[in-house]
Amino acid sequence: MGTAEISRKRVLVLLIFTLLHAEGETLGLASNALVKYKYVVDLVLETLFSPDTLPTSGFRIEAVTQLNVVWENSSSQHEKLIQLQVEEVKLLNVSEQNENRNSFKDAHSESLLGPTIMAALKKPVIFHWNSGKIEALYGSAEERGLPLNLKRGLVSLFQLQPNSGTITEVDVSGNCRVTYEMANNQVIKIKDLLSCGKTEFGFDASNQVLGVLWQPTCKGLYSVENGVIKAAVIEEGHIFKLNLQTTIGAKISSRQQLHYMTSEIQPKAFYGESLQETLHNLGIFTPLSMTGVLEKIPCKNCTLANDYLKSLNKKNNLQDLSKISAAKVFLAFVQLLREAKKSEILNFLKKAADNEISFLIDSATAAQTESSLSALSEYLDFTKEKQSPQVKTFLYAAAFSSYPSKELLNTLLAKLQSRIASREVEETTVSVIGAVIGKMCLRNLCKLQEVEIAKKVILEGLNTAKEDVKMYLLALKNARLPETIPLLLQYTKGQTNSVTSIAVAALQRFPSAYITQEVKKQMNRIFHQSRNRYGTAVRMAALDVILNNQLSPMELKNIVLSMREMESELSKYTVAKLQNIRHSDHHQASKVIRELLRDRLIYNYYHMSRFGCSSSSSGYLAVTTDAISSYNMDLLFGDTGILQKSLTDFFILNQGNQLHATQVSIEAQGLDSFFKESPAQDEDDDDDEITASMSVILFDVQFPPTVFFQGYSDLMEKLWSVTEEPTSIIKGSTLLIDHLQSVMLQSGLVANAEFQGGLGIDVSGIIELSLWSQNCKTNIRSRGALVINSVIKVDTTFVQAGVKSNSEATAALDFVSSVKFLDSPILICLQLLNGPYQSREKVTIYKSLQEHVVFSKRKKRTRSFQGAELPLHQANSEMCKKMFSEQQ
Repeated sequence: MGTAEISRKRVLVLLIFTLLHAEGETLGLASNALVKYKYVVDLVLETLFSPDTLPTSGFRIEAVTQLNVVWENSSSQHEKLIQLQVEEVKLLNVSEQNENRNSFKDAHSESLLGPTIMAALKKPVIFHWNSGKIEALYGSAEERGLPLNLKRGLVSLFQLQPNSGTITEVDVSGNCRVTYEMANNQVIKIKDLLSCGKTEFGFDASNQVLGVLWQPTCKGLYSVENGVIKAAVIEEGHIFKLNLQTTIGAKISSRQQLHYMTSEIQPKAFYGESLQETLHNLGIFTPLSMTGVLEKIPCKNCTLANDYLKSLNKKNNLQDLSKISAAKVFLAFVQLLREAKKSEILNFLKKAADNEISFLIDSATAAQTESSLSALSEYLDFTKEKQSPQVKTFLYAAAFSSYPSKELLNTLLAKLQSRIASREVEETTVSVIGAVIGKMCLRNLCKLQEVEIAKKVILEGLNTAKEDVKMYLLALKNARLPETIPLLLQYTKGQTNSVTSIAVAALQRFPSAYITQEVKKQMNRIFHQSRNRYGTAVRMAALDVILNNQLSPMELKNIVLSMREMESELSKYTVAKLQNIRHSDHHQASKVIRELLRDRLIYNYYHMSRFGCSSSSSGYLAVTTDAISSYNMDLLFGDTGILQKSLTDFFILNQGNQLHATQVSIEAQGLDSFFKESPAQDEDDDDDEITASMSVILFDVQFPPTVFFQGYSDLMEKLWSVTEEPTSIIKGSTLLIDHLQSVMLQSGLVANAEFQGGLGIDVSGIIELSLWSQNCKTNIRSRGALVINSVIKVDTTFVQAGVKSNSEATAALDFVSSVKFLDSPILICLQLLNGPYQSREKVTIYKSLQEHVVFSKRKKRTRSFQGAELPLHQANSEMCKKMFSEQQ
């Protein structure tokens, strides 16, 4: 525990023991008394990164305030108008420090505050007090900004009930639930800050894995004697921390103290017979809200976006987006674009060089201001084929938005309803609209008119579609709307395998709470082929829904007993899947599987001994105190040894939340015919054309599949044109973490918390094919850099205190598949290679007076991690050994 924390607790204990006994009396200033109080506000900020090794930052405000009654209801002495005036304001250090560390040693409070703020603070306000509640606040018409908020915080201290119970009060924090307790002759006031209602100022993430945890507390202790508050202490705390990495963030502690000084008896001086007459006669009649007003702080000493762009070494900073330097530039430029006008942004886009335009589109989309979206809408022409690469860049960036707006949704809908030159762009636009709908619904914006219109467009498009059914089903897969589950179920019946596969995959993405018995029954029908025949890939997806959603012992028993009637590879995959879940520590079905497999009538050689190459494996990429990063790989082969479907998933789990970071699904159809002695069509396959495709989910967003080849002639053409040059799959920058929050403290000061995480990603594929030696090697290379910045601060015009945190990391992951066609059965070796990487953390705690830094301390650390090949299943390891031994 830090010295400052010990000091604060010691002061609080002393105050508690010196408080006078409360007698359950209602506050009621004597009508002929002028009461003076000493008022103190202490503010302390401390880092969450090694808090014991870094000092705290903060300041103290001291003032003398006087109160007197200016009107009293003749029918009730518990209803009054009380005038409050602040005097003798001082700025001090929050704790005792050496002279050389005293920030305010050579600075006078009046010169720091400035004459305007000092005069505003000393202007009186009047509050309408009625039986312990403050019903209204009045002041001059010029009251605004920080001085008014500070007076609101002071007035709020005089709102007090002497009886135990929970009520709702309106004060500087908002409309909050407050609990009063009478204990040991003291009045305890506990305010639930989470009940005060969410301010419209700021934004946060749709997925809480990438979100920020806010933990507020507020507790007060009062002593009242003869209706007069003799002492009060309000302790308030706010912790802001990133869920993904809880060392990024800060703790704010605020304490208000009110000490009774004197009370002077004077002749009654009422200024009117009625409340309104009194206010008018005093000239203090402008109604003011009791709730503090949060205002956006303008950017101070900011570089213009145009100047920043000119200063960049674009060749080095923007060439490789998977480097930390590029992610830093991206974060900085997004901040500047949020202050830029539409004309400036449009000018950037029009004048951008070829190697800059993708970066600018990513940045402008991430900025998410009305100006940036309007500029993008005007610049991007969906009707021109030559702009398709730029349009796709915009669509990808829009899909990854952490808090999509109705303006973004309107832009996408307008583009969809106009002419689109490229079929691929149209499919991507529909898919992205579905993703935006889903994210807005997660933020409880599903009832917005714009969202309702977008849902109607998708559903009507699906109902009228003939060849575009899959496109709209992918949109529903991204939207994850519970009301569409019955519709998705309809598309699992009587459709082609490709359509059924998408519908089942859409159902896979719903939480267990929405998977009804009707859904489970249909998935069981598909897996067991009770009414129709289905492709093995479809049955594989249906099995996943069954196993991941409240698996019953009877369902499991039916699965095991049916395995001997399945195709050999599907039965092998099913056994591998069950064994993988059985050994899992966190899968919800693991307990059911373990218990049933104790039954030797079920768990025996007859049922569980399956032959084939198909497999299911899982493991951990990284485990920290805050999050778990895991992977899962499912492989389904055909009877000839050709891979029919591979499914590789990467998840991030944190505090009960899950983010589907990546899924790469590769699916092939019809290739078995090349290796069968009799190329007869499978009777369960109604999509008999030779095809191969890859679909990708990235950060919970499904994109339309990429088709490698379709048909025999297309396959032959691609085989002869294969080069060993890398092919870009996804490349860009995205604002993965974006959180802005302002909190009105009980004192009237405003705390701001800002978190931003920029991810630069480069995913490419390389194919090496040798027809002479009959082998093929593919490598999907993923490279990325993540930079996270956070600033938690209390910023006024005269003093600023804050904590800045920074985290940087790079990562590299290669998925290598080597295939040797020369022998029968075909040899396939899969490797998941996690490259070496580094992470760096840095924290700075500071204090400034009028923009001049007077105190700053920094701490940093660097950690390195060795690369490794991640373990897959045993059969794969044996096949890899055999293949590599033959090559030596």
